Amino acid sequence: MTRQKKSRKPGPLAPAKKPKDHNDGVVSTQGKKKGKGQKPGQRHNVSTAKTASKSGTEGPKTDPRKGSRRKIPLVNPVEKPEVKALTPAEELHQLEQDQRLQALVERFEQGETLSEQEQAYLDEKSDRYEQLAEQLGIDLDDDDEWDDEEY
Repeated sequence: MTRQKKSRKPGPLAPAKKPKDHNDGVVSTQGKKKGKGQKPGQRHNVSTAKTASKSGTEGPKTDPRKGSRRKIPLVNPVEKPEVKALTPAEELHQLEQDQRLQALVERFEQGETLSEQEQAYLDEKSDRYEQLAEQLGIDLDDDDEWDDEEY
């Protein structure tokens, strides 16, 4: 016959155990035990009860969080120098002295095709030149007649 090892499990003939009862017949009136310390997230919540209890008058509300509340500028505070507004006569003089504009006018009069950027620059500056001449009372058509009469 083979040997059988002892087992801790009771067989079918053993008496049934009673289920464990945590109360032991005593009804608890306490409920859940209160933990120590403050509730979670307390340092981020601004408590009004503390500030009201400190003083009877309403003063400046203090933030319980540590650190500075000073605003930090997000833009580089480099100051740009003020651009002096030119008079129409000065602006007209600048347009007459513009080397790039002069070169583009010569190329245009010779019949060369200009790129879109060059053509846009030429149109913009020539329109501005006409506006300034009109403001100053300079008649641009007189110059063309003068050139025709000499030849």
